[in-house]
Amino acid sequence: MSEPAKALNQLRALIDAIPLTALVLGLALWWMGWPGIANSDGEIPPLEPVQAQSVEQLEGIFSQAGYFWPARQVPPLTLKAFPNDMGEAPSEQRKALFFRALMPLVLAENERIRRQRHQLHQALSESLPEQRRKNILNRLAQRYRVDGPPLAAETWQALERRIDTVPAALALAQAAKESGWGTSRFAREANNLFGEWTWDASQGLKPLDRPEDADHYVQVFDNLRDSVRSYLQNLNSHPAYARFRAIRARARGEGRAMTPAEMTAGLENYSQRGMAYVEEVRAMIRANRLHRLATNTTLARKSKRVALR
Repeated sequence: MSEPAKALNQLRALIDAIPLTALVLGLALWWMGWPGIANSDGEIPPLEPVQAQSVEQLEGIFSQAGYFWPARQVPPLTLKAFPNDMGEAPSEQRKALFFRALMPLVLAENERIRRQRHQLHQALSESLPEQRRKNILNRLAQRYRVDGPPLAAETWQALERRIDTVPAALALAQAAKESGWGTSRFAREANNLFGEWTWDASQGLKPLDRPEDADHYVQVFDNLRDSVRSYLQNLNSHPAYARFRAIRARARGEGRAMTPAEMTAGLENYSQRGMAYVEEVRAMIRANRLHRLATNTTLARKSKRVALR
């Protein structure tokens, strides 16, 4: 018997030895993205991709799903890119479409972070083998830019401060400001909602007003969800936002949500305009009532959307 055939027979024997209920349970947990089992780098929780060529079509997609703004529960939809005519829509419609498009992405990416945080806490318990704990901590440390021995107190304390969700109100406000409500060149051509830079010309667009002595580009993303993911990763790992993370950790320790003033504190380095930029983001949160409307909003497991004819 050939070696591949032997391997296949061994695999079959192993599967036959597993009780059917255990096999089904394992597959179900894998499908649901159970914390500690699913690959944290995957599209978990999954979202239904949608595309819209126009504001009218996007409005139709959301209406078909019974999705209006504000909403306490949002459908699991992921818009790949904003339609090019976003700038032509009336102001209130444009804002409502923008928030509806972004909210599922922010909620889904925050859920990914919650699962990573759960993995961190699993690794800190002694219920797992030591090597398994080290593997989890090393992977998370690499992702969140934390140095040090994986089981050292300083390492996991730094990870616990970094692996945490970002208030949806802050993400929506910064995305709106940085992308001009989805109408900027970088939002339209690069799916870049948060003004993130890169120094790799193959992955970016050159700003039209870039100084001659500058060498940065605006990062290009395949879709809007990737832009949201990168933004959350940036706030959670870049040294420039250590103060933001400290304020967030304090609020968590006190068992309360961050106020608009707290969630914007520590972001002075996000823009060259410093505190003036921070005040503008705070004003946007207040003006659009995002702290109230985006708090306690949840992501539905299924969409009510039906195919448009």
